[in-house]
Amino acid sequence: MKGQTSRLSLESVKKRSEAEILKSPDPVSSARALFFLSSLLSSRRKVLEAFSDSSHTPEEKAQLASCLLSSPSAAASKIMALLSSSLWSQREDLAWGANEMGKECLMEAAKKEGKLEKVREELEAFHSLALSFPLLDRSLSDRLARPPKRSSLCRELLPEEFEPESRAFAERCAEEGGGRYSGRLLKVIGGITSFMGEAGIEVRSASPLTARQASDLKEAYAKKLGKPVHLRQILDPGLVGGFKVRCGAEVTDMSAQAQLKALCGAMRKEMAFSIKV
Repeated sequence: MKGQTSRLSLESVKKRSEAEILKSPDPVSSARALFFLSSLLSSRRKVLEAFSDSSHTPEEKAQLASCLLSSPSAAASKIMALLSSSLWSQREDLAWGANEMGKECLMEAAKKEGKLEKVREELEAFHSLALSFPLLDRSLSDRLARPPKRSSLCRELLPEEFEPESRAFAERCAEEGGGRYSGRLLKVIGGITSFMGEAGIEVRSASPLTARQASDLKEAYAKKLGKPVHLRQILDPGLVGGFKVRCGAEVTDMSAQAQLKALCGAMRKEMAFSIKV
């Protein structure tokens, strides 16, 4: 968990950068530039110290960002200057801030083009693929492989018809490292859902839900949470019947196995009571 100061600083930079992102001629390139700077800040102590030095002006930090990038990106350089001139709970959070702003660029760009929902759908499809093929998930999570190698593998596996924003998100998840690739991609999907003003619920079932079941679940959780709901279904052959719903940390188990377990528990209690009587 990041400290409160870091989170407040990031929210402030997001608001101040929105106009800069929207007027950027190529937000996807700006996002990739911020991802690159984030990686540098994480791996090069001297770079982190330079951007954290309060004696340098924002203009000087923007110029430094431009010098570090192989291709110029005015938007990325300005955003980096804003980030490095903000307060952070700890200096290392600056790398996290640059990474989050890269994601923000991709979401703002997709929203502007009216394709943010399509980007989410494409990432969900690739996430399902990673879950279906554990070897693929492990390969994209391999800590022994260098980040560029993992990113290159991801790039080769992504469908050509994917939107540029989807490709950038998926490749960045491969570069980041730390935990399973599918888990990192799922966090991105959750971030997009939140950005769209929706709450996400995950439904696991052995067979696809009917349109009526999906509609009823979305309506019930929308009333409970007070906002629109995005339902994401995962097919799990291990469930004999029924389904499990995850909303944040809360899990509602309506599977046949859970219901049988509850029934057995109730019967044991009834039998124990009868024996005592």
